[in-house]
Amino acid sequence: MSENGDLSGLVDAIPTPLIEGFGFTEGPIWHPVERWLVFSDIAESKQYRWSEADGLCLFRQPSNQANGNCFDLWGRVVSCEHASSQLVRHTHGGKMVEVLASHFEGRALNSPNDVVCDTKGRLWFTDPAFGRTREDLGLIRAQEQPCQGVYRRDPDGTLARVAADFDQPNGLCFSRNETQLFVNDSWGPFIRVFDVREDGTLSGGEIWADVTGAGEGVPDGMKCDAEGRIWCNGPGGVHVFVPDSAGRGGRWIGRVPMPEKVTNFCWGGDAGQTLIVTGVSTVWQVETATTHAPMIHGA
Repeated sequence: MSENGDLSGLVDAIPTPLIEGFGFTEGPIWHPVERWLVFSDIAESKQYRWSEADGLCLFRQPSNQANGNCFDLWGRVVSCEHASSQLVRHTHGGKMVEVLASHFEGRALNSPNDVVCDTKGRLWFTDPAFGRTREDLGLIRAQEQPCQGVYRRDPDGTLARVAADFDQPNGLCFSRNETQLFVNDSWGPFIRVFDVREDGTLSGGEIWADVTGAGEGVPDGMKCDAEGRIWCNGPGGVHVFVPDSAGRGGRWIGRVPMPEKVTNFCWGGDAGQTLIVTGVSTVWQVETATTHAPMIHGA
């Protein structure tokens, strides 16, 4: 097996540029019906929308150095903002935003990083300190929260901290049936797995897989595919893991090598099998033989 593992039959194509010339791209999400892509440029404090029909256009500026994005149950774009320490929801084509979360227990959040929505309409997001410690990713300022946590925002607006023992939590995703939540730690560097109770509380949290290897990058964006594999950005590209029979551990099967440091990804394109990967300056595309876990919400 090569240093990139064996993904033959799953990913055989070479990554090619889709759009180039950015500062630090992140948070790609694909609208499967209207076929457009939204992504963030953290360094430039902009968010863009791209489609094959219309090309590239500005979605929102300034974006408060927005990072991760997702769709909510109604197909609205939800974004994590580093500079404002807020989770927001876009309305009117990105022209307006509604603040969904900004404080917990009277203290400002750190810098919401990545976000996912479940079938109950609950929003789950990570809150590392990156947007308070790096000038290119946010605003240098003191941290108010006592930890770098993971949060759940319920449809009624209730905010709960569901995990508080991470160094720097980053990417997160659900298993196909939403009974497990995977969260990676950029400073681990590893993926942890939690069991999700009906009421939204978590149990477990053991290390599920290490994300290591040659090349630039740390555990970052993460998704579950239609067959239950977990894909995670990491050193040198996008790493792919297969869950064990008990779901308590992941076996590394390979890596999609990328030409530059990459941060996040989604599946898109006409067949929904194009892996769209955000990098430092370029948004990349590579064809695969799979797609995301079946659409259970959003557009």
